[in-house]
Amino acid sequence: MKNSKIRKGARVVVKRRLKDKWKAKEWYKVLAPKMFGEVNAGETVTDDPANLIGRRIELGLDEVTGKLIRGSNLKLLLVVKEVGQNTAYTKFEGHKMDNGYLRSLARKGISKVDSKVEVLTKDGQELSVKSSSFTLRKASGTQKKLIRKIMQETIAKRASSLELGKLVQEIILGKLSSEIYKAAKKVYPLRRVEITKTEVK
Repeated sequence: MKNSKIRKGARVVVKRRLKDKWKAKEWYKVLAPKMFGEVNAGETVTDDPANLIGRRIELGLDEVTGKLIRGSNLKLLLVVKEVGQNTAYTKFEGHKMDNGYLRSLARKGISKVDSKVEVLTKDGQELSVKSSSFTLRKASGTQKKLIRKIMQETIAKRASSLELGKLVQEIILGKLSSEIYKAAKKVYPLRRVEITKTEVK
């Protein structure tokens, strides 16, 4: 019985400590980067603001655009760079497409052409860009090589003429994919082009 009371007392102490620790935590508003208008993208909690610096946050595109863009298969990757007045300020770290969505595009009897290119934006930001083109039918090795070349050259050329914020906007709105599609379909009929992943270096 004595041991039982000790264990029960210990549980009470632990509960109090957990309760006190939770009370010490504060909620912080998370703001999207300037390229997304610094809109309120949600909230996060911590007992020490310093712990928020470097915290990575993954958000759906609709959460950042205020649901203006729905049904997107794209996730934004943000990282907290600064904290002040119960607000966490973030910067863009990259994006990624949903793997399930990409698998649905890779149907039997077609070709999937993947590309990866390191680019430098007009404002000097280094960016790794991955993209995929999906053909309507099986393409030959030569055709896939030409499509990949167009993908890489189009991305590099566009990146060099735009600042990071503008380039990211063109990527998430599908403008860059559309530009690749128009150029590459002259080589072989395409079904879809997607910028599948970006990462700021």
